[in-house]
Amino acid sequence: MLGNARVFGPAYLDRILRVDSSLLGEGAPPIDQSMGGRPRFIDCPGLTLIDREGSALDLQLPDDWPGPRGAVELERLLALEPAATNFLRGESWADELGGMGAGIAAATGAELVTALGPPDDPASAAIEGLLGEKGVAARIVRRDRPADWTLVVSSGAYCDTLAIGFRDCLQSLTADDLAPFLAEPTDVRIVAALPNRLAAEALKAPGARLRVFAPAMRNAIDRDRPILDLIEPVDVLCCNHLEWEATADREEVAARLSILVVTEGPAGSTARFADPSGSARSIRVPAFPRSRPPRDTVRAGEAFVSFFLGTLIARGWRSESCVAEPELIREAMTRASAAAALTLDLGGFGFPTPERVDAAVARGVVD
Repeated sequence: MLGNARVFGPAYLDRILRVDSSLLGEGAPPIDQSMGGRPRFIDCPGLTLIDREGSALDLQLPDDWPGPRGAVELERLLALEPAATNFLRGESWADELGGMGAGIAAATGAELVTALGPPDDPASAAIEGLLGEKGVAARIVRRDRPADWTLVVSSGAYCDTLAIGFRDCLQSLTADDLAPFLAEPTDVRIVAALPNRLAAEALKAPGARLRVFAPAMRNAIDRDRPILDLIEPVDVLCCNHLEWEATADREEVAARLSILVVTEGPAGSTARFADPSGSARSIRVPAFPRSRPPRDTVRAGEAFVSFFLGTLIARGWRSESCVAEPELIREAMTRASAAAALTLDLGGFGFPTPERVDAAVARGVVD
């Protein structure tokens, strides 16, 4: 889809728990949130996710749940009243390939550069096997620690995704580890959820015609190396609205980009860019219509980023111009929105084909 493209980002093992109701309660808006967690795994029947104000999600687990059990202390707040607890019932679970890097590489056909543990680490072996099964061409940097993994709580039809990451392997990467891959020229370089200190090196390195940054929440809240300090080489930035709202000096960040796209789940997406006259423009596109509730929301953001970029490149957009036609941006957003809407039905790690996306756009609905 993107031609000669390389993605620098994580490949994780996702343990996905699908629950029976809205994470934040009846009538609450859906959440699409990621954060770190500190486990206190103990021998007990359930799993409780607790933030620092004592708010909690109390999860009743399926009978065949393999773990973890106990409690996880969340690094950031849930959008609940202090000390409130929501009780949720887990209906099913699955282990899937995860990580923004793996997702974008799979959706675009790009090569992935990622970090895993030693070959005898079970999680690393599982991730490497899943990358092969999904057809992701990966070049792996080996670290001396187990692979990272994510606990994902998803509410299906309620459109919630809460991802709790347990990270050590990716954080241990150094700029020297990435240097050999950055020295190889590529048309498109996508930096997805790398720590900001590494993202800065990957984005500024020469040899790429188009540079794309897809940050996670931890990128947005990094005050030691804020996004503003590394944005200068970036052509396109895509993130969700929570990540954008958490970004310091975000208006100055936006002013330095050729294209900024912020997604808002069921509320649609907004792009900011300059048109050929040099005028600042903003286009808002609603979420693509669907005739039924979603099955799973876990990969929708990666589908959006991938098809937005793919459309720009297929239609001949060049980052050197620093401007874009409004019709092109709207077309790219519409195809990206349709791709995200189709991904909601897949229920696992996977993405729609361009043909399916174009057919949905022609019908005007995912039915």
